[in-house]
Amino acid sequence: MSDYNWDATRAEVDYRMAELRRAARQARMSRGNRVVRWVRAHRVTNVEVPRQQRRTATVPEARARHSA
Repeated sequence: MSDYNWDATRAEVDYRMAELRRAARQARMSRGNRVVRWVRAHRVTNVEVPRQQRRTATVPEARARHSA
């Protein structure tokens, strides 16, 4: 293997190792955030959401006067 290929391969390995370390760090850091998000989501579940009502589109009164 030539020196150029060796250098390119070594650079690629270093880059991928850095990416894996960065991904592992993010996974460790976000684990706690997942717990916080879960607690927040389940603590505020007593909120009642009103049922959606179907509405028909209407022309606003100001536009209706001008188009008539």
